[in-house]
Amino acid sequence: MRYPQNRKAETRQKLIENAGALAKKEGFATTGVDGLMATVGLTGGAFYSHFDSKNELLLEIIKRELAVSYERINQQSSQENLANFLNVYLSPSHLKLPEMGCALPSLTTEVGRADDSAKEEFEQGLVKIHHSLTAQLGDTQQAWAVISMVVGSVSLARAMKNPETQNALLNACKEFALKTENE
Repeated sequence: MRYPQNRKAETRQKLIENAGALAKKEGFATTGVDGLMATVGLTGGAFYSHFDSKNELLLEIIKRELAVSYERINQQSSQENLANFLNVYLSPSHLKLPEMGCALPSLTTEVGRADDSAKEEFEQGLVKIHHSLTAQLGDTQQAWAVISMVVGSVSLARAMKNPETQNALLNACKEFALKTENE
């Protein structure tokens, strides 16, 4: 049976999207090729007709996920104030649904163990996000501090079991960031 000419490109794009969500939820390094391919209903054997290596897929996931995170952060920071951004980012729903949220808390550790090409791709996306927050906050150091604090807060809170402790951490970070902005 012949498939439409663009089917391979569509499958590749869907794989990048679905594998990105899976990587944010379950981890990339711990998910095998079979698990990644299952997200689009294919077997592991079809993987190499789309990518030369698992690392190539990781690079595509980083590029796509950080672009999505940039768009969300850029939209929030340009349309709303810092308090609203923090309320969305440091929310219980962001903790519970990593596959739907920002890639930074989920992929940072993965990329830290990856090769230099993954780190370079990640850094480019992160710098773009930083520029967006700097434009809103008017301070490059504060933008780095806010990024680090919110990403770290979500990462730490996801590692906790008790929702009360999670919320205490998230609320403390919100209050600290807002206090810093007002000084």
